[in-house]
Amino acid sequence: MKKTFALTIALSTLSHTAFAAGDYKYGWMTGQLPGTQIIAANVVREPAFSGKRDEQAQAMDKAKTALENDYCKKQGGEFVADPGLIVFDKGINEWLVGGVCR
Repeated sequence: MKKTFALTIALSTLSHTAFAAGDYKYGWMTGQLPGTQIIAANVVREPAFSGKRDEQAQAMDKAKTALENDYCKKQGGEFVADPGLIVFDKGINEWLVGGVCR
């Protein structure tokens, strides 16, 4: 399911790159799972994420901001992450963060 989820997001995405304190460069893509209210972002970083807990918080902050700007503001809501849709992909060192607008 994770690959399907990531692939679906990749097919209908908005891409962004930003710099942040600490010389980190972040990039992300957002998308919506067709036929559902589920939205998600994949978040990458240079230097690459390694899957640590503090990195998850960084990724969630970037995802929340991006998803609220791309989807939730239009609906007058905010992004709420689903803990079951927060995954670190060790193969490509990115965090996938999914949830809905409320």
